[in-house]
Amino acid sequence: MTSSSSADLVYDMDRWWVREWQKIQPEKDLYRYYRLTLQQNLWGEWELIKSWGRIGQRPTRVVALSVAEPEHAEILAAAVAKTRKLHGYLPDGV
Repeated sequence: MTSSSSADLVYDMDRWWVREWQKIQPEKDLYRYYRLTLQQNLWGEWELIKSWGRIGQRPTRVVALSVAEPEHAEILAAAVAKTRKLHGYLPDGV
């Protein structure tokens, strides 16, 4: 029986990213964000973390999805960006 040690793990942090969208409507007291984070877990597997909530507070919801490759996360991120735009969110920094 062979076991994989932590020395065998490869973390490709150059491929990690965070994308965020915000929806701010002060007249409705609406300050929301939606964030996607691509990272590797402790075992080196790729995860796409979706989180959202009120700006300045802890996320209301956090959902972790396993993805085989970072390229798969890019496809999901494009779909999320389209949906966020339809719901009135803007990319953070715009």
